[in-house]
Amino acid sequence: MPSRWQATVASAICMAAGMSAVFMGSFPVFLEPVSRDLGWGRATFPQFLTIASVSAALLMPIGGRLVDRVGIRWPVTGGLLLVSAGMLLLAVLQKPDVVFWLAALFVGAGSAFAGPPAFIGLISSWYDRNRALALGCVISVAPALGQAIISPVAQNLVSEWGWRGAYQTLALVTLAAALVAAAGFLRVRPLTSSTGTSGQTMASAGQALRTPTFWLLMIGSSLSSATIIGTTVHIVAWQTGRGVPADTAALVLSALSIAGMAGAFLAGYAADRARSIHLLQVFYALPILGLAAMAASVAVPALLLGAICIGVAMGATAGLAPFLATRYFGLKASAEIFGIILAVTMVALGIVPMLIGIGYDLTGNYDTPLLVAAAVIAIAAICIGLLDRADRYRPLSMDAQTPIMVEE
Repeated sequence: MPSRWQATVASAICMAAGMSAVFMGSFPVFLEPVSRDLGWGRATFPQFLTIASVSAALLMPIGGRLVDRVGIRWPVTGGLLLVSAGMLLLAVLQKPDVVFWLAALFVGAGSAFAGPPAFIGLISSWYDRNRALALGCVISVAPALGQAIISPVAQNLVSEWGWRGAYQTLALVTLAAALVAAAGFLRVRPLTSSTGTSGQTMASAGQALRTPTFWLLMIGSSLSSATIIGTTVHIVAWQTGRGVPADTAALVLSALSIAGMAGAFLAGYAADRARSIHLLQVFYALPILGLAAMAASVAVPALLLGAICIGVAMGATAGLAPFLATRYFGLKASAEIFGIILAVTMVALGIVPMLIGIGYDLTGNYDTPLLVAAAVIAIAAICIGLLDRADRYRPLSMDAQTPIMVEE
């Protein structure tokens, strides 16, 4: 039987070899050579991301429900196989035809079945203490490290073997993770409770949807993540437009990425020890301080301070969302519940960067759109701060008196 460490490392490998790390982390490397070789404009290949993201968002709740019903091993294995198949199809792509669409659907569906919601129940089953820290490491830190590694690797592969050979190689990496890590070591602890960290709640997805706690968590999480990432997309353009040198803007972006990994650790440590939601609420409000610091000055210390605040919040909120889902609703339907939250978040992620860009086009600068972004982040932080109060009014039918057996 796999140990806790084997299950944790296998989960981290699966997250580091999935869509968000291997495919998304390498996409900027492939954009130029694929578009040039196939004679496309720069708007054609990014449509692949739109198709994959929409299909992932639509299928995420279904993938979560499947994991809750049959266990994690086979859905995640199948999901990684789909991502691998999608990249293999890309390697033979000639034009934006049915192969293009099918590859995008495979990658999106694979993300839905082997994405973050799948790992909530598994990690939570092995960790009664330090659960938030473990979830943050697997769901936030592992894919971030994967992206950091895969980008230069993909660049070297494209230089040596061309973009088709590079996609074939990355597909084999994901395939290996599916056959070894997912199929071999993903197991929940044989006996675990479906209660949350408070030991009081055991909710189905339907029960969760009928509570104000779920809606506050969904609104707070989706608005926060989408606005933070949407702001990050425009940070370099914002700063260079204010006269900041390009190399300094790149340094700021690097500091933000590093701070993101630190934020996952800090938030996980705090969440495992916090008795009140208000300590965690600070992480959701932190981007407001970051934006204020960056807006106040173009001096390097101010820019780095702002980037660190935004980066810490980005990593923290990514790890806190699944933990809070288990805290308030338990493990019974944790994958499905978080799958719904993540699906809404992905839709918001597709909208917010575009809205910020539209705001810039209308006003000629980033002042107004980023002021609105700060207000949206404040609303998200308020929603998170109300979770404990709203949870006092959970339906009595959600109170768990008897834990359930989870075996795989």
